[in-house]
Amino acid sequence: MEQKPYIVPGINCTSDEEQSEPPQPAEGVSGEKLSDIPLEKLKALIEKIDRLYDTVEPLIKDQSPRHSILEQELTVEHYGPQTLKHLTQSSALLGLLEQYDFLQNDTAFVEFGAGKGQVSYWLARIVETQLQHCKVLLVDRASHRHKKDNKIETREIVQRVRADIADLELHKVDLLESSKRLVGIGKHLCGSATDLALRCLVRSRAKSAVRIKGCLFALCCHHRCEWRTFAGKRFLLANDITRADFECIVRMVSWAVCGTGRSRDRQEDDPNGSKQDRCGLTRTQRETIGKKCKRILDIARLNYMVQNGYDAMLNCYVTSEITLENICLICVDK
Repeated sequence: MEQKPYIVPGINCTSDEEQSEPPQPAEGVSGEKLSDIPLEKLKALIEKIDRLYDTVEPLIKDQSPRHSILEQELTVEHYGPQTLKHLTQSSALLGLLEQYDFLQNDTAFVEFGAGKGQVSYWLARIVETQLQHCKVLLVDRASHRHKKDNKIETREIVQRVRADIADLELHKVDLLESSKRLVGIGKHLCGSATDLALRCLVRSRAKSAVRIKGCLFALCCHHRCEWRTFAGKRFLLANDITRADFECIVRMVSWAVCGTGRSRDRQEDDPNGSKQDRCGLTRTQRETIGKKCKRILDIARLNYMVQNGYDAMLNCYVTSEITLENICLICVDK
């Protein structure tokens, strides 16, 4: 099968300035469990995380807009809680697109990690009814059944590309050539997929005639971040977070969900979460540390986009009752 011109294996795995860097060992921590790390070393890292988080916490904004395109859909009585959860997230992300003036004519909207295309479907509805000369491109490395984008009536405005974001040269996709500006959006960008998408947009900004207006990515699955592809390495290293620290942090983010990284079934002997671990932390304290680890990784990504010419911010786009992964990264071209 002939390879598409927009597929270049591994093109977004590192930034241009990192290409010549020799591989660096992870100082023996790669694959180690947190329980295997010396106690003093782990305590020192937790103190480092606390200090760094105190400097970045003010960058996180609390905002939960909704877009009117989904107003009626959210009142459908027979929808279950899971369906309503996803619709609420989509409405909030589209509301932020509107608030930050991304919804303009002559724009190509690219949904990275599109999955079954729910966000793109509603985005296309906005394009069909409110905008002119816009396109919607869905990018996903898998082939999905029952895709929502198949229900988009105006077929010429939509295209689905099967590609790993690691390999995607976005500016070579034909659908985007006639657009004046491009906006990236993502609701399912687990772990390193977010970093690959950020690198993809930054690289396209340097090579494309289309203005890369910005992006809006919901952030999740930080435990799947990888040092090689992580976009915010420069920020971490500048703040004394080494690769070895990073490898620990991507394990500690699991604490944000259950405080230990273990299932709830194994916590029945500590129902109040008051038992202390070997670091002297209760389950609640571990959850707090896990959340701080997530936000530090996100601020590092934010810093990467600022270095590349964007205004960037983190927003709490839905409440934690809807999803614990309720932070999104918004970047706007200066």
